[in-house]
Amino acid sequence: MSNLEDKIASLDVRLFEAVPSQTCREDRESLLRLQRGLRRTGSYVYLEIGSHLGGTLQPHLVDTRCSAIYSIDKRPQEQPDELLGVWHYPENSTKRMLSELKKAFPEASVKKIRTFDADARELDPRTFIPKPDFCFIDGEHTDQAVRSDFDFCLKVCNRNGIIGFHDANFVVGGLTDIKRQLTKRRIVFRGMLLPKHVYVILLNDAIQRFAEEIQEAVQDEERYMRKARWALLKTRISRRCPGLQKAWHASKRLLGTR
Repeated sequence: MSNLEDKIASLDVRLFEAVPSQTCREDRESLLRLQRGLRRTGSYVYLEIGSHLGGTLQPHLVDTRCSAIYSIDKRPQEQPDELLGVWHYPENSTKRMLSELKKAFPEASVKKIRTFDADARELDPRTFIPKPDFCFIDGEHTDQAVRSDFDFCLKVCNRNGIIGFHDANFVVGGLTDIKRQLTKRRIVFRGMLLPKHVYVILLNDAIQRFAEEIQEAVQDEERYMRKARWALLKTRISRRCPGLQKAWHASKRLLGTR
């Protein structure tokens, strides 16, 4: 077994060290868990919406079992965010991303990365051949955008593929709508919440292929989503009414709570 295979098999998060990634340790372990399952089925194709510096591309770039990578990013300098209001991406460009990846991995060919500086809904799904086996959505963190990105991924993804989301706690409403639509359309799927903020939807035969692989890491989805909704509500209220946030914290202190 090669050093790379050892690292993926052991969920070694050092695979994310070369290029900055806006993911925590638990997120990285979850992504490696999915990658480990994919590569056990043979070669695979990876698609990502919202690549920024390429931090979550890097383990797939160096993986010889990943035959192709699609990177979709409209490259904004800032964009809306359900929790933070606005998130900033200074010097956000495809040229910078590819340059940093080349520098970090001189022996890996970035030619297998096909880039699109666009919103996913502007692209023709028919051009994504071969179809991706794993689509990872980490673009604009709003319910509307995540629904749009998912609709695109569902069109291009392998019928038995995986569609994942980062920062699931930011887009709870979008995820709820997505699962409702899948049920309405009678698409066979299973949703699973992985540490810390990664949500995955297994489509059709992917349930049988991958559910057992990741089951041991699954979190309590109902509790997580309930806490996430409450956190979003408090944040939205505090942004609109700053004085209310001070009153909220003062009341908690009086009650002796944290």
